[in-house]
Amino acid sequence: MQSIDDLANVITDLDPSEQQTLLDKAAQLNFQKGLHDLADRFRARLARESQLEVPSEQIWIELHRTREQITELDYPA
Repeated sequence: MQSIDDLANVITDLDPSEQQTLLDKAAQLNFQKGLHDLADRFRARLARESQLEVPSEQIWIELHRTREQITELDYPA
């Protein structure tokens, strides 16, 4: 893991503000990667269920219906 150690040395040589900028950028990139991974998994699931070509409006209608069902179960009138 020499390259990790080298990278750590480079980071510790940065000014504190540069270190914070680097951490913020890494967090942002990690978040974006997570969203892309989630989208890929969702697309794969839709493909398995033969729903990949369903219009987005229909997906939103079904999500809204599911949300209403959950609300009714969790918060009965």
